[in-house]
Amino acid sequence: MKKTEILKVVTLVAIAVPAVTPGIVHGQVGSVFGAVYDSIAGGPLADAAVFLWDTPYQAVTDAEGRYRIDDIPPGDYSVLFFHTRLGEMGASPGPVPVTVTAGGDHEVMLGTPSMSTYLALQCLMSDERPAGMGAVAGRVIDAASQLDIGGARVSLSWHEEDATTPTSIELWTSSDGWYSSCRVPADVPVLLSADFYGREGVRREVSVGEDQFTEAAILLFDTDPSHVSGELADRTTGSPVEGAEAWLRGTDFRTITDDNGSFRFEGVPPGTYMLMTDHLAYGTKMDTLQVPHGQRLSVRMLLDNRPIEIAPLFVSTEAPAVEIDRRRGGIVITREQIDEVRQNSRDASDILRSLHLPGVRVQHNSDGTICAGYSAAQVRMFSSGCVSMIVYINDVRSTDPNLALRMPPDAVERMVIYKPIEAGNLFGLGSGNGVWMIYTRGN
Repeated sequence: MKKTEILKVVTLVAIAVPAVTPGIVHGQVGSVFGAVYDSIAGGPLADAAVFLWDTPYQAVTDAEGRYRIDDIPPGDYSVLFFHTRLGEMGASPGPVPVTVTAGGDHEVMLGTPSMSTYLALQCLMSDERPAGMGAVAGRVIDAASQLDIGGARVSLSWHEEDATTPTSIELWTSSDGWYSSCRVPADVPVLLSADFYGREGVRREVSVGEDQFTEAAILLFDTDPSHVSGELADRTTGSPVEGAEAWLRGTDFRTITDDNGSFRFEGVPPGTYMLMTDHLAYGTKMDTLQVPHGQRLSVRMLLDNRPIEIAPLFVSTEAPAVEIDRRRGGIVITREQIDEVRQNSRDASDILRSLHLPGVRVQHNSDGTICAGYSAAQVRMFSSGCVSMIVYINDVRSTDPNLALRMPPDAVERMVIYKPIEAGNLFGLGSGNGVWMIYTRGN
Protein backbone atom coordinates (compact mmCIF):
# COMPACT_ATOMS: atom_id res chain seq x y z
CA MET A 1 0.00 0.00 0.00
CA LYS A 2 2.79 2.39 0.83
CA LYS A 3 4.68 1.50 -2.33
CA THR A 4 1.70 2.49 -4.46
CA GLU A 5 1.38 5.91 -2.82
CA ILE A 6 5.07 6.60 -3.29
CA LEU A 7 4.85 5.79 -6.97
CA LYS A 8 1.91 8.20 -7.39
CA VAL A 9 3.83 11.04 -5.77
CA VAL A 10 6.86 10.49 -7.99
CA THR A 11 4.68 10.47 -11.09
CA LEU A 12 3.00 13.76 -10.15
CA VAL A 13 6.34 15.44 -9.52
CA ALA A 14 7.68 14.32 -12.87
CA ILE A 15 4.69 15.81 -14.67
CA ALA A 16 4.98 19.16 -12.87
CA VAL A 17 8.66 19.77 -13.74
CA PRO A 18 9.09 21.46 -17.18
CA ALA A 19 11.27 19.82 -19.80
CA VAL A 20 14.83 21.11 -19.87
CA THR A 21 17.22 20.84 -22.79
CA PRO A 22 19.99 18.42 -21.87
CA GLY A 23 23.06 20.22 -20.60
CA ILE A 24 21.18 23.46 -19.80
CA VAL A 25 20.49 24.50 -16.24
CA HIS A 26 17.05 26.06 -15.91
CA GLY A 27 17.21 29.73 -14.98
CA GLN A 28 20.60 30.19 -16.64
CA VAL A 29 19.32 30.90 -20.15
CA GLY A 30 18.51 34.09 -22.02
CA SER A 31 16.14 35.35 -24.71
CA VAL A 32 16.35 37.25 -27.97
CA PHE A 33 13.40 39.34 -29.14
CA GLY A 34 12.66 42.12 -31.58
CA ALA A 35 10.93 42.85 -34.86
CA VAL A 36 11.57 42.57 -38.58
CA TYR A 37 10.90 45.67 -40.68
CA ASP A 38 10.15 45.75 -44.40
CA SER A 39 12.23 48.75 -45.50
CA ILE A 40 10.78 48.75 -49.01
CA ALA A 41 7.08 48.51 -48.12
CA GLY A 42 7.58 50.71 -45.08
CA GLY A 43 5.97 48.42 -42.49
CA PRO A 44 6.38 45.26 -40.39
CA LEU A 45 7.33 42.03 -42.12
CA ALA A 46 5.08 39.12 -41.08
CA ASP A 47 5.86 35.41 -41.46
CA ALA A 48 9.62 35.91 -41.53
CA ALA A 49 11.70 33.04 -40.16
CA VAL A 50 14.18 34.34 -37.55
CA PHE A 51 16.89 31.98 -36.34
CA LEU A 52 20.22 31.76 -34.60
CA TRP A 53 22.78 30.52 -37.08
CA ASP A 54 23.89 26.89 -36.68
CA THR A 55 21.47 26.25 -33.79
CA PRO A 56 17.92 24.87 -33.48
CA TYR A 57 16.64 28.15 -31.97
CA GLN A 58 14.17 29.96 -34.22
CA ALA A 59 10.83 31.78 -34.39
CA VAL A 60 8.37 33.22 -36.92
CA THR A 61 7.27 36.86 -36.88
CA ASP A 62 3.63 37.71 -36.18
CA ALA A 63 1.41 40.17 -38.04
CA GLU A 64 3.27 43.05 -36.35
CA GLY A 65 6.62 41.66 -37.42
CA ARG A 66 7.55 40.75 -33.83
CA TYR A 67 9.39 37.62 -32.72
CA ARG A 68 10.83 36.08 -29.55
CA ILE A 69 13.24 33.18 -28.99
CA ASP A 70 13.56 31.84 -25.43
CA ASP A 71 15.71 29.33 -23.53
CA ILE A 72 18.95 30.22 -25.30
CA PRO A 73 22.16 29.15 -23.57
CA PRO A 74 24.60 31.99 -22.85
CA GLY A 75 27.07 32.65 -25.64
CA ASP A 76 27.75 34.51 -28.87
CA TYR A 77 25.30 34.04 -31.75
CA SER A 78 24.45 35.38 -35.19
CA VAL A 79 20.81 36.34 -35.80
CA LEU A 80 19.47 35.96 -39.33
CA PHE A 81 16.07 35.94 -40.96
CA PHE A 82 14.57 34.79 -44.22
CA HIS A 83 11.44 35.77 -46.11
CA THR A 84 10.19 35.21 -49.64
CA ARG A 85 10.71 38.93 -50.30
CA LEU A 86 14.45 38.45 -49.83
CA GLY A 87 14.35 35.61 -52.33
CA GLU A 88 12.57 37.81 -54.86
CA MET A 89 15.15 40.57 -54.35
CA GLY A 90 18.08 38.19 -54.49
CA ALA A 91 19.51 39.98 -51.45
CA SER A 92 20.50 39.12 -47.90
CA PRO A 93 20.80 41.60 -45.03
CA GLY A 94 23.54 39.54 -43.40
CA PRO A 95 23.86 38.31 -39.79
CA VAL A 96 23.50 40.47 -36.68
CA PRO A 97 25.78 39.44 -33.79
CA VAL A 98 24.35 39.13 -30.28
CA THR A 99 25.79 37.98 -26.96
CA VAL A 100 23.23 36.15 -24.83
CA THR A 101 23.68 36.28 -21.06
CA ALA A 102 22.04 34.17 -18.38
CA GLY A 103 18.64 35.61 -17.50
CA GLY A 104 19.00 38.40 -20.05
CA ASP A 105 16.51 39.67 -22.65
CA HIS A 106 18.33 40.94 -25.73
CA GLU A 107 16.59 43.05 -28.38
CA VAL A 108 17.70 42.59 -31.99
CA MET A 109 15.91 44.62 -34.66
CA LEU A 110 16.08 43.30 -38.21
CA GLY A 111 15.09 44.67 -41.61
CA THR A 112 15.23 44.12 -45.33
CA PRO A 113 17.63 46.22 -47.41
CA SER A 114 16.17 49.58 -48.39
CA MET A 115 15.08 50.15 -51.96
CA SER A 116 18.05 52.45 -52.56
CA THR A 117 20.46 49.79 -51.28
CA TYR A 118 18.77 47.16 -53.41
CA LEU A 119 18.92 49.30 -56.56
CA ALA A 120 22.52 50.25 -55.89
CA LEU A 121 23.52 46.60 -55.60
CA GLN A 122 21.68 45.79 -58.82
CA CYS A 123 23.60 48.50 -60.66
CA LEU A 124 27.04 48.07 -59.17
CA MET A 125 27.02 44.27 -59.52
CA SER A 126 25.82 44.30 -63.13
CA ASP A 127 28.30 42.96 -65.68
CA GLU A 128 26.69 45.06 -68.43
CA ARG A 129 27.40 48.43 -66.85
CA PRO A 130 30.14 50.23 -68.83
CA ALA A 131 33.24 51.68 -67.22
CA GLY A 132 33.28 55.30 -66.10
CA MET A 133 29.71 55.20 -64.85
CA GLY A 134 27.91 55.62 -61.53
CA ALA A 135 24.36 54.96 -60.37
CA VAL A 136 21.55 57.20 -59.12
CA ALA A 137 18.14 56.28 -57.74
CA GLY A 138 15.38 57.85 -55.71
CA ARG A 139 11.69 58.36 -55.13
CA VAL A 140 9.34 60.79 -56.82
CA ILE A 141 7.04 62.17 -54.12
CA ASP A 142 3.94 64.34 -54.27
CA ALA A 143 4.81 67.32 -52.08
CA ALA A 144 1.22 67.89 -50.91
CA SER A 145 0.23 64.33 -49.97
CA GLN A 146 3.73 62.89 -49.41
CA LEU A 147 2.67 59.87 -51.48
CA ASP A 148 5.04 58.08 -53.83
CA ILE A 149 4.15 58.65 -57.50
CA GLY A 150 4.28 55.67 -59.85
CA GLY A 151 4.45 56.27 -63.59
CA ALA A 152 6.15 59.67 -63.30
CA ARG A 153 8.63 60.66 -65.98
CA VAL A 154 12.16 61.37 -64.75
CA SER A 155 14.75 63.14 -66.92
CA LEU A 156 18.51 63.10 -66.39
CA SER A 157 20.58 65.49 -68.49
CA TRP A 158 24.19 66.59 -68.63
CA HIS A 159 26.61 68.33 -70.97
CA GLU A 160 29.29 66.34 -72.75
CA GLU A 161 32.61 68.10 -73.28
CA ASP A 162 32.37 70.82 -75.93
CA ALA A 163 28.69 70.05 -76.61
CA THR A 164 26.22 72.92 -76.89
CA THR A 165 23.14 70.78 -76.30
CA PRO A 166 22.74 68.42 -73.33
CA THR A 167 22.65 64.65 -73.44
CA SER A 168 19.55 63.32 -71.70
CA ILE A 169 17.80 60.09 -70.81
CA GLU A 170 14.22 59.51 -69.68
CA LEU A 171 13.00 57.02 -67.08
CA TRP A 172 9.63 56.17 -65.56
CA THR A 173 9.07 55.42 -61.90
CA SER A 174 7.89 51.98 -60.79
CA SER A 175 4.53 51.41 -59.10
CA ASP A 176 6.10 52.28 -55.74
CA GLY A 177 7.51 55.58 -57.03
CA TRP A 178 11.17 54.64 -57.48
CA TYR A 179 13.43 55.36 -60.44
CA SER A 180 17.00 54.23 -61.05
CA SER A 181 19.72 54.54 -63.66
CA CYS A 182 22.94 52.54 -63.75
CA ARG A 183 24.44 54.57 -66.61
CA VAL A 184 25.14 58.00 -65.14
CA PRO A 185 28.48 59.51 -66.25
CA ALA A 186 30.90 59.71 -63.35
CA ASP A 187 32.06 63.06 -61.94
CA VAL A 188 29.76 65.03 -64.25
CA PRO A 189 27.00 67.33 -62.92
CA VAL A 190 23.66 65.73 -63.81
CA LEU A 191 20.41 67.71 -63.72
CA LEU A 192 17.38 65.79 -62.40
CA SER A 193 13.76 66.68 -63.15
CA ALA A 194 10.41 64.89 -63.07
CA ASP A 195 6.82 65.50 -64.16
CA PHE A 196 3.47 63.80 -63.76
CA TYR A 197 0.20 65.08 -65.29
CA GLY A 198 1.13 68.75 -65.13
CA ARG A 199 2.96 68.56 -61.83
CA GLU A 200 6.70 69.14 -62.04
CA GLY A 201 9.61 68.43 -59.78
CA VAL A 202 11.97 71.09 -58.51
CA ARG A 203 15.12 70.57 -60.53
CA ARG A 204 18.36 69.71 -58.78
CA GLU A 205 21.91 68.73 -59.67
CA VAL A 206 23.71 65.62 -58.46
CA SER A 207 27.14 64.18 -59.10
CA VAL A 208 28.30 60.62 -58.56
CA GLY A 209 31.75 59.05 -58.65
CA GLU A 210 32.77 56.09 -60.76
CA ASP A 211 31.33 52.85 -59.37
CA GLN A 212 29.53 54.90 -56.72
CA PHE A 213 25.83 55.41 -55.91
CA THR A 214 23.80 58.41 -54.83
CA GLU A 215 20.16 58.70 -53.80
CA ALA A 216 18.12 61.70 -54.91
CA ALA A 217 14.42 62.19 -54.21
CA ILE A 218 12.32 64.56 -56.34
CA LEU A 219 9.30 66.47 -54.99
CA LEU A 220 6.41 67.25 -57.35
CA PHE A 221 4.53 70.57 -57.13
CA ASP A 222 1.98 72.51 -59.12
CA THR A 223 4.57 74.79 -60.68
CA ASP A 224 4.64 77.78 -62.97
CA PRO A 225 7.76 78.53 -65.01
CA SER A 226 9.71 81.71 -64.41
CA HIS A 227 11.35 84.25 -66.69
CA VAL A 228 15.03 84.86 -66.06
CA SER A 229 16.80 87.96 -67.33
CA GLY A 230 20.36 88.86 -66.56
CA GLU A 231 23.28 91.15 -67.20
CA LEU A 232 26.99 90.43 -67.39
CA ALA A 233 29.28 93.29 -66.42
CA ASP A 234 32.98 93.90 -65.86
CA ARG A 235 33.68 93.84 -62.11
CA THR A 236 36.18 96.69 -62.31
CA THR A 237 34.63 99.11 -64.79
CA GLY A 238 30.98 98.08 -64.60
CA SER A 239 30.75 98.11 -68.38
CA PRO A 240 28.56 95.46 -70.05
CA VAL A 241 30.17 92.30 -71.41
CA GLU A 242 28.98 91.78 -74.96
CA GLY A 243 29.21 88.52 -76.90
CA ALA A 244 29.54 86.23 -73.88
CA GLU A 245 27.86 82.85 -73.95
CA ALA A 246 25.41 82.26 -71.09
CA TRP A 247 23.61 79.03 -70.33
CA LEU A 248 21.98 76.95 -67.60
CA ARG A 249 24.05 73.81 -67.19
CA GLY A 250 22.29 70.60 -68.17
CA THR A 251 19.51 72.39 -70.09
CA ASP A 252 18.78 73.78 -73.55
CA PHE A 253 18.71 77.35 -72.19
CA ARG A 254 21.68 78.96 -73.96
CA THR A 255 22.21 82.38 -75.54
CA ILE A 256 24.74 85.16 -76.33
CA THR A 257 24.71 88.49 -74.49
CA ASP A 258 23.79 91.55 -76.55
CA ASP A 259 25.61 94.89 -76.71
CA ASN A 260 24.16 95.74 -73.28
CA GLY A 261 25.53 92.53 -71.78
CA SER A 262 21.97 91.27 -71.37
CA PHE A 263 20.52 87.79 -71.78
CA ARG A 264 17.09 86.25 -71.22
CA PHE A 265 15.65 82.77 -70.64
CA GLU A 266 11.89 82.31 -70.97
CA GLY A 267 9.88 79.53 -69.30
CA VAL A 268 12.48 78.20 -66.86
CA PRO A 269 11.07 75.52 -64.50
CA PRO A 270 11.68 76.17 -60.78
CA GLY A 271 14.78 74.65 -59.27
CA THR A 272 18.47 75.07 -58.58
CA TYR A 273 20.72 75.62 -61.59
CA MET A 274 24.31 76.48 -62.36
CA LEU A 275 24.45 79.68 -64.41
CA MET A 276 27.46 79.37 -66.72
CA THR A 277 29.16 82.10 -68.73
CA ASP A 278 32.06 81.95 -71.14
CA HIS A 279 34.02 84.75 -72.80
CA LEU A 280 37.50 84.83 -74.29
CA ALA A 281 38.62 87.73 -72.09
CA TYR A 282 37.00 86.47 -68.87
CA GLY A 283 37.15 82.70 -69.21
CA THR A 284 34.43 80.39 -67.93
CA LYS A 285 32.51 81.44 -64.80
CA MET A 286 29.67 79.87 -62.87
CA ASP A 287 27.28 80.73 -60.08
CA THR A 288 24.31 79.08 -58.37
CA LEU A 289 20.91 80.30 -59.53
CA GLN A 290 17.74 79.64 -57.51
CA VAL A 291 14.69 79.93 -59.77
CA PRO A 292 11.39 80.40 -57.86
CA HIS A 293 7.85 79.54 -58.96
CA GLY A 294 6.18 81.73 -61.56
CA GLN A 295 8.20 84.91 -61.11
CA ARG A 296 10.36 87.26 -63.11
CA LEU A 297 13.90 86.90 -61.89
CA SER A 298 16.61 89.43 -62.63
CA VAL A 299 20.28 88.66 -61.97
CA ARG A 300 23.54 90.55 -62.44
CA MET A 301 26.84 88.72 -62.69
CA LEU A 302 30.17 90.53 -62.37
CA LEU A 303 33.14 89.11 -64.25
CA ASP A 304 36.83 89.56 -63.51
CA ASN A 305 38.78 90.73 -66.54
CA ARG A 306 41.92 88.75 -65.88
CA PRO A 307 44.45 88.37 -68.68
CA ILE A 308 44.74 84.86 -70.06
CA GLU A 309 48.35 83.77 -70.29
CA ILE A 310 49.14 82.07 -73.58
CA ALA A 311 52.38 80.15 -73.86
CA PRO A 312 54.68 81.13 -76.73
CA LEU A 313 53.84 79.27 -79.91
CA PHE A 314 56.67 77.33 -81.48
CA VAL A 315 55.97 75.63 -84.79
CA SER A 316 58.39 72.93 -85.86
CA THR A 317 58.65 71.95 -89.49
CA GLU A 318 59.52 68.75 -91.26
CA ALA A 319 59.47 69.92 -94.87
CA PRO A 320 60.06 73.05 -96.94
CA ALA A 321 57.18 75.29 -97.87
CA VAL A 322 54.89 73.85 -100.52
CA GLU A 323 53.58 75.60 -103.56
CA ILE A 324 49.93 74.73 -104.14
CA ASP A 325 47.68 75.93 -106.95
CA ARG A 326 44.70 76.90 -104.74
CA ARG A 327 42.51 77.37 -107.79
CA ARG A 328 42.29 73.58 -107.99
CA GLY A 329 39.97 73.21 -105.03
CA GLY A 330 39.80 73.61 -101.30
CA ILE A 331 37.33 75.39 -99.02
CA VAL A 332 38.66 78.90 -98.52
CA ILE A 333 37.75 80.48 -95.16
CA THR A 334 38.27 84.22 -95.29
CA ARG A 335 39.22 86.61 -92.52
CA GLU A 336 35.68 87.98 -92.53
CA GLN A 337 34.26 84.51 -91.87
CA ILE A 338 36.75 83.94 -89.08
CA ASP A 339 35.96 87.32 -87.51
CA GLU A 340 32.33 86.23 -87.07
CA VAL A 341 33.35 83.44 -84.70
CA ARG A 342 36.72 84.70 -83.44
CA GLN A 343 35.39 86.36 -80.30
CA ASN A 344 33.75 83.18 -79.01
CA SER A 345 36.70 80.92 -79.87
CA ARG A 346 39.53 79.91 -77.58
CA ASP A 347 41.90 78.61 -80.25
CA ALA A 348 42.14 77.59 -83.89
CA SER A 349 40.26 74.34 -83.32
CA ASP A 350 37.34 76.32 -81.85
CA ILE A 351 37.24 78.46 -84.99
CA LEU A 352 37.02 75.38 -87.17
CA ARG A 353 34.29 73.84 -85.02
CA SER A 354 32.24 77.05 -85.01
CA LEU A 355 32.21 77.21 -88.82
CA HIS A 356 30.21 73.94 -89.04
CA LEU A 357 31.80 72.78 -92.29
CA PRO A 358 30.12 69.69 -93.81
CA GLY A 359 31.89 66.48 -92.80
CA VAL A 360 34.52 68.22 -90.65
CA ARG A 361 34.79 67.12 -87.01
CA VAL A 362 36.65 68.62 -84.06
CA GLN A 363 36.87 66.13 -81.22
CA HIS A 364 38.57 66.46 -77.81
CA ASN A 365 39.99 63.09 -76.80
CA SER A 366 40.28 61.73 -73.26
CA ASP A 367 44.10 61.94 -73.39
CA GLY A 368 43.97 65.72 -73.94
CA THR A 369 44.69 65.65 -77.66
CA ILE A 370 42.43 67.16 -80.32
CA CYS A 371 41.30 65.46 -83.50
CA ALA A 372 40.46 67.90 -86.29
CA GLY A 373 39.52 66.06 -89.42
CA TYR A 374 36.86 64.45 -91.50
CA SER A 375 34.37 61.84 -90.38
CA ALA A 376 35.51 58.30 -91.01
CA ALA A 377 32.87 57.76 -93.68
CA GLN A 378 34.69 60.25 -95.93
CA VAL A 379 38.14 58.75 -95.42
CA ARG A 380 39.05 55.49 -97.11
CA MET A 381 40.38 52.52 -95.14
CA PHE A 382 38.87 53.72 -91.87
CA SER A 383 35.63 52.51 -90.29
CA SER A 384 34.89 54.66 -87.27
CA GLY A 385 35.82 57.79 -85.31
CA CYS A 386 37.53 61.03 -86.24
CA VAL A 387 40.48 60.94 -88.67
CA SER A 388 42.97 63.80 -88.24
CA MET A 389 43.94 66.03 -91.12
CA ILE A 390 47.51 67.07 -91.82
CA VAL A 391 48.10 70.65 -90.65
CA TYR A 392 50.15 73.24 -92.54
CA ILE A 393 51.01 76.65 -91.09
CA ASN A 394 51.96 79.27 -93.67
CA ASP A 395 52.55 76.49 -96.23
CA VAL A 396 54.86 74.55 -93.87
CA ARG A 397 53.78 71.19 -92.49
CA SER A 398 53.60 71.10 -88.69
CA THR A 399 55.16 68.20 -86.79
CA ASP A 400 52.92 68.90 -83.78
CA PRO A 401 49.33 69.34 -85.03
CA ASN A 402 47.92 69.60 -81.48
CA LEU A 403 50.12 72.61 -80.77
CA ALA A 404 48.96 74.20 -84.01
CA LEU A 405 45.30 73.57 -83.15
CA ARG A 406 45.74 75.51 -79.90
CA MET A 407 46.95 78.61 -81.73
CA PRO A 408 45.28 81.77 -80.33
CA PRO A 409 42.34 82.81 -82.54
CA ASP A 410 43.68 86.36 -82.92
CA ALA A 411 46.71 84.94 -84.74
CA VAL A 412 44.66 83.31 -87.52
CA GLU A 413 44.23 85.30 -90.75
CA ARG A 414 42.59 82.76 -93.06
CA MET A 415 42.33 79.00 -93.65
CA VAL A 416 41.93 76.53 -96.50
CA ILE A 417 40.48 73.04 -96.02
CA TYR A 418 41.12 70.28 -98.57
CA LYS A 419 38.87 67.25 -98.56
CA PRO A 420 40.54 63.80 -98.42
CA ILE A 421 40.05 62.99 -102.09
CA GLU A 422 41.47 66.28 -103.39
CA ALA A 423 44.20 66.50 -100.73
CA GLY A 424 45.63 63.18 -101.87
CA ASN A 425 45.93 64.47 -105.42
CA LEU A 426 47.45 67.83 -104.48
CA PHE A 427 49.74 66.92 -101.58
CA GLY A 428 50.69 63.35 -102.43
CA LEU A 429 51.43 60.42 -100.15
CA GLY A 430 50.21 60.68 -96.55
CA SER A 431 47.65 63.41 -97.15
CA GLY A 432 44.67 61.21 -97.93
CA ASN A 433 42.95 62.15 -94.65
CA GLY A 434 42.60 65.79 -95.66
CA VAL A 435 44.73 68.90 -95.22
CA TRP A 436 44.15 72.02 -93.13
CA MET A 437 46.11 75.10 -94.20
CA ILE A 438 46.36 77.86 -91.55
CA TYR A 439 47.71 81.29 -92.45
CA THR A 440 48.64 83.65 -89.65
CA ARG A 441 48.34 87.41 -89.67
CA GLY A 442 51.16 89.05 -91.60
CA ASN A 443 51.51 86.06 -93.94
